[in-house]
Amino acid sequence: MFRYEDLLEEVAEFSRRGVETGEIGKSVLGRSIPYVFIGDKTKPCLIVQGAIHAREHITALLVVCQAKYLLKNSHLKLLGGVYFLPMTNPDGVKLCQEGVGFLKNKQLKSNLIAINRGKTDFSLWKANVNGVDLNTNFDACWGEGERNVFCKASENYVGKQPFCEPESQALRDFTLQVSPVCTLSYHAKGEQIFWRFCQDQESLAVHRRLAEGLANQTGYQLVSGEGSCGGYKDWCIQTLQIPAFTLEVGNDKFSHPFPYKQFDNVYFPNEDIPRRLLNSVVTINQTE
Repeated sequence: MFRYEDLLEEVAEFSRRGVETGEIGKSVLGRSIPYVFIGDKTKPCLIVQGAIHAREHITALLVVCQAKYLLKNSHLKLLGGVYFLPMTNPDGVKLCQEGVGFLKNKQLKSNLIAINRGKTDFSLWKANVNGVDLNTNFDACWGEGERNVFCKASENYVGKQPFCEPESQALRDFTLQVSPVCTLSYHAKGEQIFWRFCQDQESLAVHRRLAEGLANQTGYQLVSGEGSCGGYKDWCIQTLQIPAFTLEVGNDKFSHPFPYKQFDNVYFPNEDIPRRLLNSVVTINQTE
């Protein structure tokens, strides 16, 4: 199991090797949300983020391994730089993996157990420690999703308003700061690629072309994602007007939390996806 403490060790090792590292902000409980950057900051960049849903913590390990691959294979053509954000919901991941035992605040413990319908097993928890599903908290048709709920829950609660959570604020602000040409979000599970959200016809054709490239490389199925709103991908497409993709890794026959014994089947189809996607976007932009 890949834990927040493991992530901090990995980030420290990147730093020791001379790789740029930093944080995009902090979580509700004050945990650093780290990033690793590889490439050329003077050229277009891509953001890759994982574990915005707590129970999908296997995606944090995936993003770390992608960064390691790119660092190891620095001879490969890279037309810019990649920001890797392995775990954008560190409090939620810790809650999912450890339960409420690590929390010092007794009232918070009690509140979380109540939100979790009296259960002390949080292994299926998706939200942050405020009971907000961070991937419904972005200002992109916020609150209009088919599965959205409007009270604190382990999943699908949109929050009091868009960007009411420090994690979604941090991801928004960092994205605006670095102005990526594309973003890539990793979730689990289903081996699907979500790529549509209110694009105009011209953008739709370009984004579909990129999505088809991802499908060819991973073997995943393209899906429209109709009825889903308020996600990071959605906000990137609608507000920044850039291509953005959500990749659901792992075969749907496995239950949550996704088993780490299947990690090779998650990793190898996605190993070189960040570099290939960035290069494709940059190439298309240069020809327009």
